[in-house]
Amino acid sequence: MKNKEEILKKISPIFIKIFKNKKLRIKFNSSAKNIKNWDSLAHINIILNIERMFKIKFKVSEIAELKNVGEMVDLILKKKK
Repeated sequence: MKNKEEILKKISPIFIKIFKNKKLRIKFNSSAKNIKNWDSLAHINIILNIERMFKIKFKVSEIAELKNVGEMVDLILKKKK
């Protein structure tokens, strides 16, 4: 499977679309704390889009534990193995 940087690049358009911000650059430490308008609805949209893109399913408990984009990337890698 791809490395973390490739996954970050692949999921970036999801964040740009959801937050309607073409200038948005997500990093591994990006989170609801440092991205404007990242609320629970945006979080669900991000998760659904990632699941669709990678054809994976996250458990509710996994989603609840995610603290930032880096942890999402790690979880995608784990699911794709």
